[in-house]
Formats: sequence, structure tokens, C-alpha cells
Amino acid sequence: MKSKFTKAIAALMCLLMIISVFAGCQQQSSENTDNKADIVTTPATEATIPAPQKDVLSFVPFKEYNLEEDVDVKNIILMIGDGMGENIITNAEIVKGDKLAMSGMDTKCYVTTDSLSGTTDSAAASTALSCGVKTHNSYVGVDGDRNAVETIVEFAKARGLKTGLVDTQVIPHATPAGMVAHVDYRGVYNVILKQMLNAGVDVLYGGGSEYTGTTKMIKRMENAGYTYITTPEELYAGGFETPVVGSFYWNGMYAGNLPSLTDMTASALELLEGDEGFFLMVEESYIDITEADLDMEGTIKEMQVFDKCIDYVLSWAEDHPGTLVIVTADHETGGVIVPEDKKPENVNNDCFTSGGEHTSTNVALFASGARASELFSEELIDNTDVAKIMRKALNDTYGEAPVNILNEVGQ
Repeated sequence: MKSKFTKAIAALMCLLMIISVFAGCQQQSSENTDNKADIVTTPATEATIPAPQKDVLSFVPFKEYNLEEDVDVKNIILMIGDGMGENIITNAEIVKGDKLAMSGMDTKCYVTTDSLSGTTDSAAASTALSCGVKTHNSYVGVDGDRNAVETIVEFAKARGLKTGLVDTQVIPHATPAGMVAHVDYRGVYNVILKQMLNAGVDVLYGGGSEYTGTTKMIKRMENAGYTYITTPEELYAGGFETPVVGSFYWNGMYAGNLPSLTDMTASALELLEGDEGFFLMVEESYIDITEADLDMEGTIKEMQVFDKCIDYVLSWAEDHPGTLVIVTADHETGGVIVPEDKKPENVNNDCFTSGGEHTSTNVALFASGARASELFSEELIDNTDVAKIMRKALNDTYGEAPVNILNEVGQ
């Protein structure tokens, strides 16, 4: 009798333990989905992304490039180092012990960057580079009175070109947003992403599956005909066509994450190349963020990422006449100085002088390829002139077209 009673108690305890574990799992599941009913689980997170190894970080060997200049502009590749002032370029070259890839480009000038608010942020700077107008900080694709202005993506699409945006931040971040969207606040990422899809950008690569990976956004992408990829393996395997969204991390992508900026850019170029020509913006986003954190070691790593990507693009452009490559920055961050004793060990956190804030220091612009020296013949230009120069080049090749604004402000 005692034995049967003991067995019954044991069985009851076992049952209670099972119920307790099940209840705990249910509670944990509920906690994980509170206020996230619109989020679906994707492999695009730091914890689960299948990246067997990190990208090897190093500067690429410097070499001379030979891009053809005496040819019409068919393709434009605009490469932006967020926060990349000239002094961080110099400091990176001190660490490298040689020139960076951009220093081997044929043409160089300087660019003023202030916005209507004074020292610019990335949103106003991107709007200037894309639209050719000054605006207030935090505004994207609108003028100072919040009127929508034609972006470079819209301008290119009106002439039949393909378009792509590649960055290491979240896809709808300020710089890529300024290339296509129209909002009066840069932080409305879901609205910006919808506008990117509505505009039909052919290639969208970066981080931010926090925004792309919702049930509603995935459905929106499907309805618009987009392929959605979330892992490096999918990118490397290829086999998909445009339009495509590749969002590879929950948030942004620091130096060393896979796919690398070069990987994403190589894929974008393969997809965009064709008879119709293209506009591609590539941004190394975390130069700015590491500078804002007063992290020189991290900044140099991000410069290595950008150096490698620029080297790849220049080599690609050598084999594709009619390509204009532009490398510049949206603004300077950190008030970076060059040490008097130019040794690698002296390139450290003491080189930051602005407390991590943006400055109004002019930034450098480098250009190579189709009509580069002719188009960028002035020693000093404004950031709005970059948009105007790109428009002139495309108009000369493809002809003028009506103003093409594809989204209403904030919608």
C-alpha cells in the first residue's frame, strides 16, 4: 500500500513539473512577443546568423587604377564614408603605411557640408547630395519648407536606369533614405522603408531586419515583387534577380560582420549591370559611429572595410567603361586631428577633439572614370553641387525627363 502511495505521489510530482515547465515556456514566449506582434523570427540576428567566420580585416595593397574618362557616363557609383573627414583618411594611411584606394583616384576636390541648421547631420547632407537642395537637419528628401524634392533615385529611374542602395546601417537609415524618400523626420524607418519599396529601388542591402522582418513588411515586399534574403549564404549563392531586399542583421553591421560591404556591393553590381545603366549608392556607415564613440581603433577597422570596397569598385569600373565613381563623405565627425609625429601608435583616441560631435570641416571628394576630371573641375564645391553634377552627367547621356516624385511627404 505504501509503495503504491509513493508511486502515486511521484507520478503527481512529475506531472506538476511538466505543467510548470510548459507554463514557463508559455510565459517566456509571451514576454518575447509583447509589443512585437508584427515581428517574425528571421535568421538575421547577431545571435543566429550563420556566419562561420568573420571577415578578415586588413588594408588592401595600394595599386594604380586606369579608368576610362573620355566616354559618356552610363553608370554612377556614389560611395559615402559617413563622418569621413580628410584627417581620418590621413590617419588611416599612417596606420596602413601606404595610400588608401581613394587616394589613387584621378580627381580630387573639397566639399562644404553645412545645412540650413548649421553643422549638418546625415539626413540633411544626404538630401543635399541626392536632391541638390539645402534643408534642415533630420529632414529627408524635402526642402526647408517640407516640400518634396526629386531624389537622385527618382531622377535616375525617370531615365530608365536601375538603382541600388547598399549600406552597413539599417536599410532605411538617414543616408540611404536621402537618396529616395521624402519625410520630415529621419527616424520614421517603417515609412522610409515603404517609400523605398514604392519607388522600386532594385537593390536594397544592409542591416535592419528589425524593420524588414515584420509580417506586414514581408507581405509588402512580396506584393511588390521583391525577393527577400537574410543570410550571407543566400547572398553568396545568388540565383535571384531584381528587385531584392537583403537585410542581414537585426540592426547595423560593424566591421567584420558578414556579408561584408564588399560582398554586398559586388552582388549589387552584378545585379545592376546592364544596357540600361544604373545609379548605386554605397555607404560605410560606422566610420561616423565609431568616431562618435571616440574609438580610433574601431574607426580604423571601418576605414579598412571602406578601403577594401573602394578597391573592388575601382577594379570593377576599370572593366566597365562609362562608369563614374565618386567617393566622398556626408560630413566630418570627431574633429579628428593628425598627430605631429606621424606614427601608427600615435593614431589613437587623443586625435578626437570635438567630443564625438559632427563638425563643419570641408570634406574631400575623389572621382575617377567617365568624365571625372571635367565634371569635378572646381577645387571647392558645395554638397548640393554633387547632385547637380550627377544630374548633368545623366542628362547628357540619357536626356531630360519630367520631375519624378514617387512618394508624398511622410506617406
